[in-house]
Amino acid sequence: MKWGFLIAVIFSSAICNAQSLRDMAVAEAKYDGLAKQSATDAQVSGMLTLKDPRPEIITRSWKYFAGFSVQSFQPEGIATKDGSGSFDLSKNGATVMPGLELGVMSPALQTKALLWKLGLRAKGGFASQAASVKLDSGYEIDDARLNTIMFSAGPVISMGWERLPWLSLNVSPQFGNISYTQSSSNDFATFSKSSAYESMNYGVDVMLNKKWSVFTEWSQRTLKDNNEIALQKDNFELGTKVTW
Repeated sequence: MKWGFLIAVIFSSAICNAQSLRDMAVAEAKYDGLAKQSATDAQVSGMLTLKDPRPEIITRSWKYFAGFSVQSFQPEGIATKDGSGSFDLSKNGATVMPGLELGVMSPALQTKALLWKLGLRAKGGFASQAASVKLDSGYEIDDARLNTIMFSAGPVISMGWERLPWLSLNVSPQFGNISYTQSSSNDFATFSKSSAYESMNYGVDVMLNKKWSVFTEWSQRTLKDNNEIALQKDNFELGTKVTW
């Protein structure tokens, strides 16, 4: 009886120990499952996170603009035509030339207190005026008109201040073409002359609201490949612009 009782006690103790070990193993497995979380799942209050700004800058929308301007334009140069003689364009006097421009600008890039924008633009102007024509023979033609067409395109750089976001300075090198065309019912008074030119444009934009602005621009132009006609070197224009 003693040995039987002793064996029963030992067998009962072994079963209890096995049950206890099984419970501890299950508890440890649950703890490991909770502890093994990824770092991205942890939310720590007050943690400073660094974000790469390049995707945001690249996908940020660019701004488009259209502008209307006027300037005083003086035709210059002497155009010649075989059988008719020469025509002094400066005798026609100054006229008003309206212009239209279209372009696109990048989002603002800030360096310290300066705001920079880069873009492209194209602009054109047209003027038509009555022309006084007198042929070398002395015959005068009273129905002639001188038409001037200008077109140019190039990059634009805009600079502003963080404290004055409504004001910006613009610099724009342009490459273009000018064409003088004189029309008349008399073929002896007709001609067409054109030349390429380069210009540097310096302007100031003043924002009136989020979309509308007014601007002034000063242009310095130089003809490239024509010795007959000439181009007014300094031009000053005023205009208004809408941005969306």
